[in-house]
Amino acid sequence: MMEEKMSGLKVVDINKVEPERKTPPRSSWILISEKTVGAQNLALGVNETEPGSMVPEHKHDTEEEVMLFLEGEGKFITEDREIDLKPGICIYNPPGSLHKIVNTGTTKLKFVWVYAPQLKSHRL
Repeated sequence: MMEEKMSGLKVVDINKVEPERKTPPRSSWILISEKTVGAQNLALGVNETEPGSMVPEHKHDTEEEVMLFLEGEGKFITEDREIDLKPGICIYNPPGSLHKIVNTGTTKLKFVWVYAPQLKSHRL
């Protein structure tokens, strides 16, 4: 059964994916997940956070997270660190730590995110 799910190359065009719109104002395109392509071990997507908005404080109990920032400026804030965000910054965030992402710039803050394992919301 798993071989069937995992077999075959899949291609996803972000231009054909409807983003999840969230509050505070931000959008997330889920490109790779069990729901979209049958992926079992990870999920990948793109987030755009509007100027002055944020990804509110949260944590992932069991998932590793990687974020690669592509556009805009912001801050990645944990309980004990504040990291300036700009294009080219890549963050590895281990499970279990509270964090939030704030757009401090005047344009969208755009980043690619990866979860391993994927979040429950990415699964069938």
